[in-house]
Amino acid sequence: MTKVCVTGGSGGAGNAIIRDLLAKGYDCLNLDINPPNEELCPFAQLDMTDYDAVLEAMTGSDMLVHMAGNPHPDEDHRGAADRFANNTVALFNAFNAAAALGIKRIVWASSETIFGFPFIENQPPEVPLTETATPAPQTGYAVSKAASETIAELMAEMHGMTIIGLRLSNVLYDDVAAVPSFQKIPGYWDDLNSRKFNLWGYIDCRDAARAVRLALEADLSGAEVFNIAAVDTIMKQPSRELVEQTMPEVKIHHGLTGRHAMLDCNKARILLGWEPEYTWSSILEIDPSATNKDDAS
Repeated sequence: MTKVCVTGGSGGAGNAIIRDLLAKGYDCLNLDINPPNEELCPFAQLDMTDYDAVLEAMTGSDMLVHMAGNPHPDEDHRGAADRFANNTVALFNAFNAAAALGIKRIVWASSETIFGFPFIENQPPEVPLTETATPAPQTGYAVSKAASETIAELMAEMHGMTIIGLRLSNVLYDDVAAVPSFQKIPGYWDDLNSRKFNLWGYIDCRDAARAVRLALEADLSGAEVFNIAAVDTIMKQPSRELVEQTMPEVKIHHGLTGRHAMLDCNKARILLGWEPEYTWSSILEIDPSATNKDDAS
């Protein structure tokens, strides 16, 4: 049975990934600095910046899913230094251990922040954004992700590995107790700028987990990156209205219709066979069009 090492498996997305993999017949190992709320699989508590500990713990694994890292935004230069040092070293250690152990398939969490989030003083060149858009990181965290994509390219070439980065949108949970919760969405609608920082994007944790599994199984080689986002925005207003009222100088492609998401995920659909299944409207059982009609009346 294939054994998948999941770093950061105690976090929300990591937990969803482990659940999905176990349901599909994989064995899993969780490596995390924090113990899980529920031990779904064997767990090793360690600091990913400790290479010897990472190497020892990963021994015996067949594949690697690297989700570990500090996801919190950095508010100043010290925070930026901490995020960059932690996240890039943790990723290099995971990839380097995989190379040493002969692991040839890696899926890891890149980020939508690489496009220039948070969009406060800067703006995207166009929407929707594809993977070919020039990276424009604005934070230490985002710079760590941009650097990590380069590390992935170099190590895939050096060691003959397949390393797939998923530029995940804001991962949400159907759990009122979660900080990134679907239940908070209606509170965003009165202020179009409230979620402009990431172009009003999101992804359900289960859709993110399925993208990881399909990336592990996809017929790919070398280093690749994929946008992973829901089909729609987190808002009830049409996408063009969001952009035109908050970023009027941004180029809008003709394909941006209705409440379409600002991240283009066609590459994942074609190469991974991935389609997002969940939307906030289906989870909250709210019809966005009916809500807009109510506002108009």
